[in-house]
Amino acid sequence: MAFDDHIVNEVRKSRELILEQFKGDLDKFFKFIREEESKNHEKLASIPPAKGLSPQKVVG
Repeated sequence: MAFDDHIVNEVRKSRELILEQFKGDLDKFFKFIREEESKNHEKLASIPPAKGLSPQKVVG
C-alpha cells in the first residue's frame, strides 16, 4: 500500500503542468527560467552562513 503524500502529489502535478507548457522540452523550460531570473535583479533569498563552520575547516 503506497502512502498518499499531498506534497509529492503537488510536485508531480506541477511537473506535469511544466511538461505540458514546454511540450516536454526541458531546454525550453530552463531557458524560460533564466530569462525570468534576468528580469528580476532583486535578491529573493538570504541564507546566513552556519555558525561555527567555515568552508576551510576539515573534519576528520
